[in-house]
Amino acid sequence: MEIEFSIGSLPARLQRGWFLGGMKLTTPNEVLWLQRPWEIATHFSFRRTRAWEQTVGGRSVKVEKVRPLLVAGARPQEYRIFVDGELVASAHGY
Repeated sequence: MEIEFSIGSLPARLQRGWFLGGMKLTTPNEVLWLQRPWEIATHFSFRRTRAWEQTVGGRSVKVEKVRPLLVAGARPQEYRIFVDGELVASAHGY
């Protein structure tokens, strides 16, 4: 899954691999891993909501993932991206 958005005037993309679960935030200047596919915490979690915060280009970027209660790994999840506290993108998928 890919979500394209802007951090101010900087284009950015959130990418998540559905099979291994890796998730990264990509800008023209850097690549920030939010979930690494080889870490055990990527695959096993009992929390429904997870959030990651990074500073990109002097701005605060927060990515939230909300998973369903039942059979979460086999169902679409909700993703929301905030820049400086303001919702800039959201998606529902794998």
